[in-house]
Amino acid sequence: MPAHTADTRASELAAFIDCHFAERGLAPEALIAESWYRSINQHRLDPSLRHVDNILSAAEIRQHQAQHQAYLSIAGQGVNGLARRVVDAGFAVLLSDADGITLDARLPQDPQRYTRAGLIVGARWDESIAGTNGIGTALASEQALTIHRQEHFLAANARLSCSVSPIFDAQNQLLGCLNATCLHNEGPKQAQHLTLHLVMLYARLIENTHFRQCYRDRLTLALKAHDDITDLANEQLLALDEGGRVIGANRAAFLAQPGQLLGQRIEQLLPATIDELLDLTRGGARGTQLRAPNSEHIIEVGLRVPAGYGQQAIPSRPAAVPSHPDLEQLAGGDAQLQQGVRRLRKVLDKDICILITGETGTGKEAFARAIHQASQRHAGPFVALNCAAIPESLIESELFGYRSGSFTGANRKGMKGKLELANGGTLFLDEIGDMPAHLQTRLLRVLAERELQPLGAETAVALDIQVVSATHQDLSAMIGEKRFREDLYYRLCGMRVCLPALRERSDRGQLIERVLARLPGGARVRLSDEARQCLEGYAWPGNVRQLLNTLRYALALAEDGLIECDCLPEELFTPPAARVTPALGLRLGDQVGDAEARHLLGVLRNERWNISSAAEAAGISRSTLYRKMKRYGIVPPNLVD
Repeated sequence: MPAHTADTRASELAAFIDCHFAERGLAPEALIAESWYRSINQHRLDPSLRHVDNILSAAEIRQHQAQHQAYLSIAGQGVNGLARRVVDAGFAVLLSDADGITLDARLPQDPQRYTRAGLIVGARWDESIAGTNGIGTALASEQALTIHRQEHFLAANARLSCSVSPIFDAQNQLLGCLNATCLHNEGPKQAQHLTLHLVMLYARLIENTHFRQCYRDRLTLALKAHDDITDLANEQLLALDEGGRVIGANRAAFLAQPGQLLGQRIEQLLPATIDELLDLTRGGARGTQLRAPNSEHIIEVGLRVPAGYGQQAIPSRPAAVPSHPDLEQLAGGDAQLQQGVRRLRKVLDKDICILITGETGTGKEAFARAIHQASQRHAGPFVALNCAAIPESLIESELFGYRSGSFTGANRKGMKGKLELANGGTLFLDEIGDMPAHLQTRLLRVLAERELQPLGAETAVALDIQVVSATHQDLSAMIGEKRFREDLYYRLCGMRVCLPALRERSDRGQLIERVLARLPGGARVRLSDEARQCLEGYAWPGNVRQLLNTLRYALALAEDGLIECDCLPEELFTPPAARVTPALGLRLGDQVGDAEARHLLGVLRNERWNISSAAEAAGISRSTLYRKMKRYGIVPPNLVD
C-alpha cells in the first residue's frame, strides 16, 4: 500500500476509534483497528453486548466433529502437547475449524470459570458473531496474533487474553486455529509474547503432520537454511508429483516462495532435478546441501522417498509427465478456472458433494480424477459410472450391487456395486442427468443415510465416499420438466464447478501447447505460426477431447519436428455455414459458433426436435424459437433436402 494511502487509512481508523471506542483509552495496532471497523460497519455488532448466543447444540457439535474427524485426529497431538505446557499455568487450549467453531478443548482446573466465558467445544468465534477476538480475527487476517483484554470487540470478552495461530493445509488453505486463552490477566500484552510463539510452534507441528499424512506416498523435500539453528517453524516441506512439480507444501514454504508455488517444477526452486536429487541423497538415505537460486545462501535438503518408489525407474526415464494432471494443471492460466480450483480446495474432505458441469469434451472426468487425487481419499479407489452408457436395466445392479442368490440369473458370488466398490474413495457419476427416475430416489436415500443395502443383503454397508457428479445437461430445466429430482440435485450440488468451453478459455494457446507436450513425441515437435493461429482461432465444438484427437492426427503427419497447417484436419478450415452434421441433418448458418446458436442446438437435440418442449425448456415462445432457428440456419432433420 502506498505511503500516502496508508497514512490516510490510519487517520480514518483513528477518527473511527475516537468516535466509537474513546472510553477504552486504547490505540490498537492496525490489524485490531481494522477488525473493530469490520465488526461495526460490516457485521453490525454492538460492542456493549454482555452476552452472545454463540454455542451450538449437542447434536450440532457431534455432527460438526464427525465432519472434521480427520482434522481432529491429526491435530490431537499438537493440542495435547500445547496443553501439557500451558494448562497448569491457567490457559485453556482450544482448536477451531476454518469457520471459527471450536472442535476440541483442554481446560485448567475449575473448568466452570472457562466454560462460562465460552471457552468450550461448540462455541462459534467467527468475527460476524463475536466481533474482534483471537480465533475470529486470526482467521480473518490469516495471521498469528494476541487479542488482549479490551482489544476484544465485545465488552463481555474483555477479561480474556488470547494467543492464536491459524493452521493451514498443504494447499495453503485454512484448516482452523490453535488458541491459548487465559482469564483475568492483569499484566501487559507483551507478557503473552512467549505464549504466542509456543502456540505458533504447535500450529506448525500440526501443519507438518497434516502435510506428511497427505503425502506419505509421494516424494517430499525438507528445506532449511544451512546456518540456521534447527527451527521446525521455518522448515519448508514440499510434495512432488512424478514430473517434479510441486503439488503440496506447508505454510513455511508458501511464505518463503514468492508467487504461485503449486505447479512449479523443482528446477525453478532448486538447482537440481529429481534425478539429481535422488543421486545426491543416495535415494533419500542422506541429506545434501545446495546453493539457493540467485543467492549465496546454502540450503540443507532432505529427500524422503516412499517405499516402492525405486521400482518406477525414475533415473532411467526421460522427463515424464503425470498420468493424470492435477487441479492446478487443469486450471492452467485461466482466471475463472483458477478461482474455481481455489474454492474447490476449501471444500475438499468436508463431506460436500461436487457437481461438474460443462459442454461435452471439456474434461469433466479429468477434473473428477484430480479432485480425488487432491483429497485425503487419494489412496482409496476412484470408481466411475457413466449413467448414459449403461442400459437402464443394468444401472441398478451396477450402482447398488447384489448378493448371491438374489434373483434368477444372478452371479453365484453376487456383485459389488459401484457405490460399495468406491468405499473409502471417490465415486464419479458421469452424465448424471441420464439416471433413470426410479433410481434417483434410491440414490438420494443412500447419500442421505450414508449406508447401502444391496439386493439380498441382510445388513447395510456403511459408506465413506466422496461423490462427484458431472453433466452437460441443464439439470434446472430437467427439474422443471419433472425429469430430475430437485432434492437429489441439491444433494449432489453441494458445490458446482463449471468448466468453460475451450473457445472461452483465456489460456487457450497455453493449453494447446500443454496438451501437445503430453502426447508421445509431442515434446519434440513444435507448431508453425500459421498452425498455431489456426488452432487458437478455431471454435472447438468438441472442446479438449476434439483438440486431443486433432493433435494426435497432426503429430502423425508432422515432418522434421514441425506441425504445419497441412497436418491439421480439414474441418478446421471448413466455414461453419458449409458444414452438415450427417447424424442430425443440420445445416448451420454463419453464426453457428455463436453461444446462443449452440445453446439452441443443445436444447433442440435434448428435446428430440419437439418445438413446443424446446421453446419451454429455453424459456421462450414458439414463434421466437422459430425466428432464432431461421436466423442461425438451423433446420430440423426431417426437413433436410
